Amino acid sequence: MDMTWNPTQRGFGFWKATSPTARGAIRARATAALDFLERFTGPESLWTKTAHEVFENKGEKQSMESGAHAIGDVIKEWSDLIRSGQIRPRLTETLGVRAVASTDLMEQVRILNEDQKVTPAAPIVLAGAALEIALRSAVDELGLSVSSQPGITAYARKLRSADVLGKQDMKNVEQIAGLRNQAAHGEHETLSRQQAGLMEQQVNLFLETLEDAIEKSA
Repeated sequence: MDMTWNPTQRGFGFWKATSPTARGAIRARATAALDFLERFTGPESLWTKTAHEVFENKGEKQSMESGAHAIGDVIKEWSDLIRSGQIRPRLTETLGVRAVASTDLMEQVRILNEDQKVTPAAPIVLAGAALEIALRSAVDELGLSVSSQPGITAYARKLRSADVLGKQDMKNVEQIAGLRNQAAHGEHETLSRQQAGLMEQQVNLFLETLEDAIEKSA
């Protein structure tokens, strides 16, 4: 990691870069994260405004790194609501849900995979989110419903039962979901950069397969 937590005597603390080079990289990633939120939530959205505010205020007036770290918390909360279906990315209204998943979100996955300072868990979780968004979109578009707990596997099983996906497709999805769950549940020590790269390839290939399957079922 390129940031360390520095506790203070009063029981608080702040994040600090491990080197001047790391500090520059952290600032660059924070800028990219702010741009990401503006594109997907809107420049005037509460998400974007909150992210800008915590960054400009250096978290709770602690450090630039603390502000950058706080942006991650904002994005995580937004991602949780996306996964639960409570909100949708702004661009989906014009580009379509699966188009956003296969282009914009997976482009972010590629960028994360190329950054050697980023833990492999980050691109794995985001790739899983892109897959889940695409699967949910397919279920909605075909007028299907999921009675069990929503998620990657539940959506894929519904599409399998509707003969949209094949047996091998289902196996691929379950493998991807398993890796995403490892990352989401904090099992970071078991994940490698090679797995993250493979996850990116698998999700990209599956999104193409899914789009073809939807066209055939329409």
